[in-house]
Amino acid sequence: MNILLINPEENVPQQTEIYPSGALVLMGTMLSQEGHNVCITHLTNERINIKGLKAKILEFSPDIVGITMNTYQTKSARIISNLAKEVSKDIRVVAGGPHSSALKIELFKNFPNIDVVVFSEGEHTFSEIVDGKNLEGIKGICFKGIVNDPRPFVADLDYLPLPDLDLVKDLYRFTGGPPVIQKPCMYIMASRGCPFQCTFCNVSVFGKHTRFRKPEKVIEEIKWLYNRYHMREIYIQDDTFNLNKEWAEELLNLIIENKLNEEIVYKAAFRANEKLLNSHLLKLARRANIQVILFGGESGNQTMLNKMKKGITIEELERAFRLTHEAGIKTVGSFMIGNIGENYSTVIDTLKFIKKVNSFYVGFSMASPFPGTELQKILIQKGHLMEKDYERFDAHNCTIRTDALSKMEIKLLWLLGNIYIVILELLKPDSTTLVLKEILKKIQELIAPYRLFKKRKKY
Repeated sequence: MNILLINPEENVPQQTEIYPSGALVLMGTMLSQEGHNVCITHLTNERINIKGLKAKILEFSPDIVGITMNTYQTKSARIISNLAKEVSKDIRVVAGGPHSSALKIELFKNFPNIDVVVFSEGEHTFSEIVDGKNLEGIKGICFKGIVNDPRPFVADLDYLPLPDLDLVKDLYRFTGGPPVIQKPCMYIMASRGCPFQCTFCNVSVFGKHTRFRKPEKVIEEIKWLYNRYHMREIYIQDDTFNLNKEWAEELLNLIIENKLNEEIVYKAAFRANEKLLNSHLLKLARRANIQVILFGGESGNQTMLNKMKKGITIEELERAFRLTHEAGIKTVGSFMIGNIGENYSTVIDTLKFIKKVNSFYVGFSMASPFPGTELQKILIQKGHLMEKDYERFDAHNCTIRTDALSKMEIKLLWLLGNIYIVILELLKPDSTTLVLKEILKKIQELIAPYRLFKKRKKY
């Protein structure tokens, strides 16, 4: 069968994509190994507009079009599904990803041309759809008003094939997540799942069950990425790399033993809790050439952290940034404003905290009420969800308010906060060319939605 897998554009189209879609690469690899003709398309990276996509569908003549989508991609995903049916009513359109998994049958209200929704982990489910199995017998899907039983989580991740990145067009055009130390860069999944229940996070729609690949299998994939695709920077894309310290230490030691720390730079997201993070682990990470660690700080106010159910203290966050810097590793701090209980004082606390921990790079965003999250449910109850059209959801549009802050006040504080962060970074005595490049990217991201003219024709 001809299988066309598509990663849509964001609701506010970007100029670049960070990494290829992990879900599409995994499914594409598995289906290709089963003998199917697979084409993976990333609309942003390939600079494809609606006319170009229609031509691609006509030329490839797919039996199935698979669309992965998060909430920030809903507009493009809807257009893709409509376009596929416009080309041929016989094309089966299948949607997956966090947005589809959260909404399930509700998704069909705004996506009448989607035939099947895959929820939760989708690689085996999608494979059964492609194989022509009767839909009534496939777990983990909904269709025509029917919601089937959920599919059990994949217990053994070591079955995962080595990614066939030859399926990805213009592979080396992907920019990598900031800050990028070396190129080309790619991600790797060493574990799957997150046991934490932060109110704002839509990872929870996939459940809390965490599974780990054998460190030897991860090493095999790193060697594959290095030798076949010449990758020189790898982002370990786990929700929490240090969730199991013993497992993390074993993997780091294997990276060192196999000398995969000599030519490859690594980045990973760590949890800041004291019981999960210590100097020994960080020094080992530095020896393995992990040069950047990401921490989800979210807020510099303890009350706000408690309301988000972060399960962490301000003191633990301060300690995590300090120990990481002492180990010689750069940090990326992720913070947001607009969660339940936010006011001017808590925003100021967050900005003060950002200055205090002195992270190498800072992400400062507005909270977004993704479907299926506790945050969205609370906002609906309080009447503070200010936007119900998911096609208007994007990183630059405020969709909420709090008891103390209006939608416009949150947006203004977000803009001012980012300007403040740029100033802090410019004033750092150790500012480097890399820092300045990341500042330029941040400024470009801030002004992108306000450009009057676009270089590419959009949908």
